[in-house]
Amino acid sequence: MGKKKLRGIGQDYSEVKINVNIALTPTAKKILHERAVEHSCRSISDLVEKWARGEIA
Repeated sequence: MGKKKLRGIGQDYSEVKINVNIALTPTAKKILHERAVEHSCRSISDLVEKWARGEIA
């Protein structure tokens, strides 16, 4: 069963995520979504977070 979201409390890490806007082509978005599925990530955001933390290459 998944974790319940609580405002102001990090769901996966000890800190709360912030919104960051980036512009991508539809092709890049599709590729990132495919990579997220390959790495069993819940979203593109989750993929980027794990990549930035060195959890995936």
